[in-house]
Parts: sequence; structure tokens; C-alpha cells
Amino acid sequence: MERMISAASYVATSLAMTSLTKYAASAWHFPGSSLLLLIECWATVLCLAMSSKKGAYQPFTGQILRHMPLVTITKAVNMYLSFLAMKRTSLPVYNVLKRLQPVYALLQDGLIRGSRPNVGETWGVLLISIGTVVTGLGDLDFDFGGYGLALMAAACQSLYLVLARNAQDQGHLSSMDLVFYTAFYNSVLFVPLTMMELSEVMIFLQKPGEVPHFFQFLMPYVILGAVLNYATFWCTAVNNPLSTAVAGTLKGVLSSVAGMMMFGVRLTLLGWLGLITSTVGGFVYSIAHSKKPKKI
Repeated sequence: MERMISAASYVATSLAMTSLTKYAASAWHFPGSSLLLLIECWATVLCLAMSSKKGAYQPFTGQILRHMPLVTITKAVNMYLSFLAMKRTSLPVYNVLKRLQPVYALLQDGLIRGSRPNVGETWGVLLISIGTVVTGLGDLDFDFGGYGLALMAAACQSLYLVLARNAQDQGHLSSMDLVFYTAFYNSVLFVPLTMMELSEVMIFLQKPGEVPHFFQFLMPYVILGAVLNYATFWCTAVNNPLSTAVAGTLKGVLSSVAGMMMFGVRLTLLGWLGLITSTVGGFVYSIAHSKKPKKI
């Protein structure tokens, strides 16, 4: 039951966050992606620090410094590249490309944690991969740069999930610990990136109505970002990194429908066939994994 609840939480919050990010990147054209991410990290750190016991988080201890820097860097790169990729690809195509996470996760989790998928899981990942290639062949708005950014973002996301699970196993960290430490270190990484964008953001906010619009957008964005971080690590903890990567299948379907209605999409019949194949692969994996006993 916990597996299902954690996966459902991840899917719901990821769907909402993807839609908000796509709106900011493509419809609103807000130039400060790093600023949004920095504020999200600061808000997460502040809320957790105020709600926990004194000394609960110790970001500069040897154990934390040994496990968290790589988790932090890969997560930050994923967040930044995802925002850029959404500017150049439609939401359905972006979802298909990010659905390649299981391919990366299968290899990375095997190398880092020694995890091995069963036959059904492998077939599911194979269908996802085939569907991704076919979708690209049928995308009338194919953008090489956008595809490259989304593929790199998918690789970074799967890697940080694997590294986060390894940090939990080796460092005895809870999901909430991971949320705090990744937000804490990510805030350091996003400060220089924000400074590079600051002049452009200031010019953008001088347009009529943009300041109140910014604050109206910021509140749900920050809350969803913090909740998504927790849901991601929770789902990874009670399942595994590969499962979390594929849990986005249902989110991808719903997000694709929302993307078509809100932002439009131009796919040929071949492109739609690829999207369906990728989705089926996700469900094949989910069924295969549900029959796999959980390791204690």
C-alpha cells in the first residue's frame, strides 16, 4: 500500500509541477528559471529548519559531505536543463523524452547499487526506448537542441534518484533529510546562476502587471516544488530508483493531454504511435515490478 501511495503522490505532484514549469517557460516566457529554483530551495530549507528540532540537520558533517554533493549537483542540473528543454519542445514530446529515465536508471542502479531488473521490467524499459525513438521520428517540430537538453535532463534525474537511494542506504538518511540537504546545497549552486539572470529578470518585471503576476505564480510553485522533492525521495525509498522513473508514466499521459489542450502539439501518426508505445512500456514495467517481492 505504501508503494502505491508514494507513487501516486509522486505522479500527482510531478504532473502539477511540470504544467507550471511549462507555463513559465513557454507561455509566460519568464527569463529567471534559476531565480525560481533558488527561491524554492530557500523556502524548503527555511520551513524544514523551523519545523525540526535544533541540530536535526548537520549539512557540514563528514557523513553528509560524503554522500550529498553528487546528489545535489545531479538534481540541480536536471532542474535547470528541464526548464530549458520545455522552452523548445512540446509537453507530450518532453514527457516521452523524460520517460527515458528508466533506461538510464537501469544501467546506473546496476552499476552503483548492484540492482537487477526482472524480465518484465526489462521488456517495459525496451518498449519505452522504442517509443521514444519513434516519437522523435514523427515530431513535426523536432528541435535537436531541445531533444538533447531533455535527454541530458533525464539522465541527470535518474542518476540523482540512484545516488539518493544509495545515500539513504549508506548514510541512513530519511526522505525528509534528503529534501533538506539537496535544497540546502542546491541553493548555493543557484546563487551564481541567478545573478547571471538578474538584469534580464528586472527588465521583465518592469512590464505592466508582471510583479503581481510573479508573486501569484511563486506561491504554488514553491509549495509544489517542496512537496515534489519529498514525494520523489519517498517513492524512491519504498520502491527503487527505476520504479520512480517509470512511475511518471501515468503523469506523462495526463500531462500530454493537458499539454495538447493548453500549449498545442504537432505529431504525425508515427509520432502518436511512439507516444502510445512508450506509455505501454511504462505500464508493462509497473505490472512486472508489482509482482516483484520487496527486499528487506
